[in-house]
Amino acid sequence: MSRAARTEDYTRAVLRVPDLDGRALVLRPRPAGEVVGTFPFDAPVHVVTAHNPGAARPGDAGNADRQARLEADLDARGLRWTRTVAGAEDGGHAEEGALVVGLDDDEARALGAAWGQDAVFRWSRSAWTVLACDDAPSVAMGWEIV
Repeated sequence: MSRAARTEDYTRAVLRVPDLDGRALVLRPRPAGEVVGTFPFDAPVHVVTAHNPGAARPGDAGNADRQARLEADLDARGLRWTRTVAGAEDGGHAEEGALVVGLDDDEARALGAAWGQDAVFRWSRSAWTVLACDDAPSVAMGWEIV
């Protein structure tokens, strides 16, 4: 799969956060500038994963091991985070991840790059953004919570 196709997949991903302070939410991308719902944080948050680095597809066991090591890394850094699942609307493809509080964009990109990711997500009051971990362009979209 090409880099452009992988970036396109990011722009269609639906984010499920099953345990955000005891509340479940589903975040869907919308056209840029369109926001539906109330942003539940004081500052932007980032979503990172260790699944399927770049074009590699290490399989279920490999992805689970990578994700466990990412979560241990987040804990070792003292970061506040919660598990997420991002993927296709129909559930046909899903990847575990972590919604992380307290990173800036450069730290989030560096973390994603360290785990072989093309991009990470940034969620803010005004946008759901695919932040490229390399020199590819980032893509800002709107969002809605359902």
